[in-house]
Amino acid sequence: MRPAVGAGVLGGAANLLYLAATGAGQLAVVAVLTSLYPAITVLLARTLLGERWGAAQKAGLGVCAAAVAAIALG
Repeated sequence: MRPAVGAGVLGGAANLLYLAATGAGQLAVVAVLTSLYPAITVLLARTLLGERWGAAQKAGLGVCAAAVAAIALG
């Protein structure tokens, strides 16, 4: 499978899963978790590529984690 075709299939699947999650769960939680995709990119870059985190990235990940915890706790 060519990369461009694979990305299109994955993008379509992601949209369908988002719609299913918003229909089945709480919209506030689903929206917050899906907005964290940049944090996932940073974590994958660190894990898979060995990139170093800057101070801003560390702070951003900490704020994201705190926000998710606050929403989960209500």
